Amino acid sequence: MENFEQLMEELELDQEQPKAVNTGEGIIAYRKYLWAIKYINERIDKLKDYKKQVVADIDLSIEKQNNNIARIKSEIEKAVLIDPVVTVTKTGGRSISLPDIATVSLSKLSEKIVIEDPDAVLEELGQEFAKVKVSLDAAKAKKHIKESGILPNGVVEKETRTLSIRFVR
Repeated sequence: MENFEQLMEELELDQEQPKAVNTGEGIIAYRKYLWAIKYINERIDKLKDYKKQVVADIDLSIEKQNNNIARIKSEIEKAVLIDPVVTVTKTGGRSISLPDIATVSLSKLSEKIVIEDPDAVLEELGQEFAKVKVSLDAAKAKKHIKESGILPNGVVEKETRTLSIRFVR
C-alpha cells in the first residue's frame, strides 16, 4: 500500500477496535491488514532504533556528568586533607561547614576488605563459605502437573493459541 495513513483510516486503526476483516472477500481482505501490520512493525523498529540512540546519548551525557562530579570530589578531598581552615574531628577525620550549601566530611583512613573474584575466594576458602539458592525447576514442575492433573496453589491452567505471521523480506 502506497499511503499508510489512508490504510490506517480505511481499517479504522485510530479507533479502539479496528474494522473487522470482511470475510468472504478472499485474500484481498487479509492483504490490507497484513500490510498494516508490516508497516506498523517497520515503524516500531525505527522507533526502537531511535530510542536506543536517544538513550545512548543520554547515558553518555550522564556518564560525563558523573565523571565531572567524581573529579570535583577528588579535588575537594585533596584540599580538605591539607587546608588549615578544615577542622580535624575527634575520630581523626576532617570536616568543614558551609552553612549556605553543605558540610563536607572526610572520614579517617580505614581498612576495608574488597572481594574482587568471588570464585577464586570460594575455591581457596572452601564450600563452607558458599551460599545455595533453592528455586523451582519450572520445566520439571509443569511436566509433573500435566502428568498428575493436580494443580497446586500458585498454578493456573490457561488455554492459548498462537497466530503466526511471517513477512516476505
